[in-house]
Amino acid sequence: MTGAFLFGLYSVPNIFATRDIGEARFAVGLGELVCEKRIGGSGTLNYGFVIDQTSCIGCHACTVACKTEHSVPLGVDRTWVKYIEKGSWPDTRRFFSVMRCNHCENAPCVSICPTSALHTRDDGIVDFDTDICIGCKSCMQACPYDALYIDPDENTAQKCNYCVHRVEVGLQPACVVVCPEQAIIAGDLDDPDSKIAAMVATDKLQQRSVEQGTKPKLWYKGADAANIDPLGAVNPGDGGIWRDPASSWLAVDLTPPTATAESALVTAAQPSKTIKENGGPPRIVYGKDQPMPWGWRVSSYFLTKGISAGLTIALALALLLGADLSTGWAQWGTPLVAGLFLGVTGGLLVWDLKRPDRFYYLITKGNPSSWLVKGAWVLSAYALVLGIWFLLGIFGVDGPIEQLVWVAAVLGIGVAGYTAFLFAQAEGRDLWQSPTLLWHMVAGAFAAGGGAGLYIGLLVDIGETVERACAWAMVGGAAVLGLLAVAEILTKHPTRNIADAVHHMTRGTFATEWWLGGQFLGVVVPIVLGALFLGGAELWVGALGGVAAAAGVWLADDAFVKAGQSVPLA
Repeated sequence: MTGAFLFGLYSVPNIFATRDIGEARFAVGLGELVCEKRIGGSGTLNYGFVIDQTSCIGCHACTVACKTEHSVPLGVDRTWVKYIEKGSWPDTRRFFSVMRCNHCENAPCVSICPTSALHTRDDGIVDFDTDICIGCKSCMQACPYDALYIDPDENTAQKCNYCVHRVEVGLQPACVVVCPEQAIIAGDLDDPDSKIAAMVATDKLQQRSVEQGTKPKLWYKGADAANIDPLGAVNPGDGGIWRDPASSWLAVDLTPPTATAESALVTAAQPSKTIKENGGPPRIVYGKDQPMPWGWRVSSYFLTKGISAGLTIALALALLLGADLSTGWAQWGTPLVAGLFLGVTGGLLVWDLKRPDRFYYLITKGNPSSWLVKGAWVLSAYALVLGIWFLLGIFGVDGPIEQLVWVAAVLGIGVAGYTAFLFAQAEGRDLWQSPTLLWHMVAGAFAAGGGAGLYIGLLVDIGETVERACAWAMVGGAAVLGLLAVAEILTKHPTRNIADAVHHMTRGTFATEWWLGGQFLGVVVPIVLGALFLGGAELWVGALGGVAAAAGVWLADDAFVKAGQSVPLA
């Protein structure tokens, strides 16, 4: 009701005051703005926001105006207001903070976007082009501010774009105009005469996640620290305001280790003596629920490309052990099976896009700074080598086969490992910035690919030397995976985001998947059964280890992918 009333005021041309923005001086009120060119200045623009939380009343007028201005569908928001509460009755307080895109100077969403659908304009605004977005959701992983979403109608990424259509004709963003307290200040940060530049230069302001190096251009004045810190308040699990309480069996352990979801639910229903005395931790009572952008298809693509790469790597190891390349497996079997797994990998990648009809934009409109694009180049080169190898083997051209094996093995390491660099671009997910991720990916390819060779050996004759090479690859890869897991647990994590994600992975919601699946099936079983096979056991013993390795690699990677997304960003 309040938002509708305020938007009614917003739509009426009623001018009350003046405020500088960019290279223009605007007449500012609750209605439209008139632009008057400012004389002088550098000729450049650098737009930003200051949110004065000392004035904000949490009315959601900015959210309503934004949704109306941009026809934002139900269920998603470009700008929203987060509520937290502190204390215990009757000594309680509620704090507000306006959340939105920070229009970063070093915007990670721009770097990771594979088609440059997200781009930084000359005036500093981070804008987007829905016509070339493929819906890969990588920008959502890169943004430390949880500012992007997938439009349910367009199936493309969307976010605050500073109302560029208004700014370009001399008007301020809709949220600025409609705010009844003038708590949203927008303008040119490089104009010393603008209000926003003066505030940034002289006022005590706060920013979110500055440690990410994004150089955000959104500041908060007087915001409560727990409100702008994604981990500064806990979700009590009772649904907050405007929602029905969530059933306990639906609660997911996405809270820090110091306050589990179960304990939060108990304290919400029956406040303890501690809660009564000091109110407990700050509580989120109104916010935005964002589903995990990446799920099982991403975890599966890790496995399929790992198997594809591992098969060629294992054959290269067999060459070192003196394998004969005259067999059908070496001539055309390996590139055929590796190519099939690579094809499944490509299918999973396209399937995971919200706009799969635009998948070819990765090549035709590729952004070379994105590791999604670089990865597509690596996959394409690997596919080309496999294709040539297969054709030469089918037609009995023996000469270049050995050279192709080594080229494919080198490219296979690239196929297995490039995802580590892609995940490193996902600045919003601190867990994924692990320096061991590259070695984890390559080791997983050794384990899963070597294991695949063993159970394929039950169906076709791959040769005794190749079987032993596959077993060594599986055992070695699994051993490295185990060592990396130990290092992950024992390492002191540099950020709370990483520590909480590791908690969710090893002791929280995904612990069974990671321990029983990733470490027992993926490490212990392949090492034991692989060693038994190398010691003289039947091939089926090693093949069983190969099946366990594939299952374990998938489960460990699935836990890793989900745990990285389990820590809230807003």
